[in-house]
Amino acid sequence: MLKKFKTLALLATISAASLSVNAAPERVGDFNLIDQEGTAHQLSKYAYQNAVVFISQANSCSLNQKDFTEYKILKTKLEPLGVSIVMINASHDDDADSVRRLHDTFNIELPVLLDDTQLVAENLQISKAGEVVVVDPKRMSVLYRGPLDTPPRGGGRVPGTTYIADAIEAAQSDTRNLDTVVVDFEAPADCQLEFPAKQLHAQNVPDYETEVAPILIERCTGCHIEGGIGPFAMNSHQMIQGWSPMIREVLLTKRMPPAQVDPTIRHFDNARNMPDEEVQTLVHWIDAGAPRE
Repeated sequence: MLKKFKTLALLATISAASLSVNAAPERVGDFNLIDQEGTAHQLSKYAYQNAVVFISQANSCSLNQKDFTEYKILKTKLEPLGVSIVMINASHDDDADSVRRLHDTFNIELPVLLDDTQLVAENLQISKAGEVVVVDPKRMSVLYRGPLDTPPRGGGRVPGTTYIADAIEAAQSDTRNLDTVVVDFEAPADCQLEFPAKQLHAQNVPDYETEVAPILIERCTGCHIEGGIGPFAMNSHQMIQGWSPMIREVLLTKRMPPAQVDPTIRHFDNARNMPDEEVQTLVHWIDAGAPRE
């Protein structure tokens, strides 16, 4: 308890305009993304770690390029503490090839997760490249979202400069649910991320009859029928709405549709990868409450 009071006292010294502490921790759903080398990373499988640090990256972001050395230093400091650190690219201007080239050019020592649908970035509430999100993979909660720590070069820790270190220390020592610390910061224009699908679907929720149902018929009802191998039949809106949280989870963890393979390697005739636009349509419809009308 004393530790928490000390933490709150430190936070109180920082401008309220730039920092907020949520009354309850932000929860995140499980997800699975491949990196620039085709290796899969599923959040729940990092549960053996104390924390996972996600650094939002975009090829055009000058802030990323300025801080690549700092990321390497951070990796060196955090890995012995049982913390994994990865980058995540949700820029719709980048693809696997361009990310791989940048990775090699700057000798980046971190995997770059490719969030082609931008749904994981939405899940983590990432809005810009250069943003850092610290997640507790055991509790599936966000501990911190904001800029990279900027401790003084002379060493030591100063309130308002070591958010990441503070969050990780709290995760290591406190078994209770921890609050989410959010620090807003300005990022260059070349680091701002756009989310066109999210914006479109926020203004016009995907229509069940004309947009959602055709996707489910094409991609899912081969198995999800009466007597089929799927655990339930997609035979009504009520049934689909009831199962919608599970549908969302298996889409984001890539468990469904089955037989998904890395689309950047080669073409497989029997691959069941769902186009990004269809995944976005389904998840945004579910997030809107899976409405019938």
